[in-house]
Amino acid sequence: MFGLINATLRAFVVGVVVGALIAPRPGSETRRMLNERFSALINQLLEIAALPPIEPTQAATNGHPERSVAKRTRPAEGPGARATT
Repeated sequence: MFGLINATLRAFVVGVVVGALIAPRPGSETRRMLNERFSALINQLLEIAALPPIEPTQAATNGHPERSVAKRTRPAEGPGARATT
């Protein structure tokens, strides 16, 4: 499994390098385009990372304020019941 992933990553890198070398644009234009795309990708990742944290009450209701949080209860009898002594 690891060998397949390794081979796939190597083929991807070789494909990117070969594609950049035989690109129909001049090198400076290709570098400018790649720089813009990487900048946009980094900006998107930073925006995603800057999201505010989710409050625990919102997480319990999956973001729906009108839903009530279900309380978990243990059964009084049966396989999930606690034994009291």
